[in-house]
Amino acid sequence: MNHRITLLRHGVTAANQGSVIQGQMDYPLSEEGLAQARALAEEWRRRETHFNLIISSPLERARRTAEILAEALALPLELEEAWMERNLGEAEGHPGAAAFAGLELPPTPYERVFGSGESEWDLYLRAGAAVQALVRRPPGDYLVVSHGAFLNAVLRSILGLPPRARAWQFRFIFDNTGYTVLEYDPASGRWTLERANDTSHLRSIGAPS
Repeated sequence: MNHRITLLRHGVTAANQGSVIQGQMDYPLSEEGLAQARALAEEWRRRETHFNLIISSPLERARRTAEILAEALALPLELEEAWMERNLGEAEGHPGAAAFAGLELPPTPYERVFGSGESEWDLYLRAGAAVQALVRRPPGDYLVVSHGAFLNAVLRSILGLPPRARAWQFRFIFDNTGYTVLEYDPASGRWTLERANDTSHLRSIGAPS
């Protein structure tokens, strides 16, 4: 039996809407973010989508998204710090344009970003360790609720795309409550991408998908 892993980005926050860099700062879901999570919960409930377990970052925006899904689908939920967003150091809490104008990215992927933030390699290795821990669980269907930058690192670790200088030179799209589905065959070590950044549930609340 294989592992079927659904990677889900949390619902939108006021910080997302204001282009504020969140990192590991804790921001709640906005009203729109709550509506996004509920729309996905209703879609999966209607389709009788099943998971053995929901694993979530403990940051509120991810945790609340996961709680809405767990309540609607009657599923167990575990919080794991391994799936937290990237630490972005001194840039956290600042509008993106201002932060990037005042703080330079380091010239190599081995150095911390924005003062005390995680280096590209630290992020990559943390993502790889999170994936390794996940596939060591018994085969089954797992939903992971996490964050855009960290889920990018997860996909890069699965694909074997190592960090590069100046960061973010290869990016996967994870819209808020967009989800990507992967299957892992432990016998062969093969990964299969089944779906990428699915946001079709947002049509029910009048949002583009």
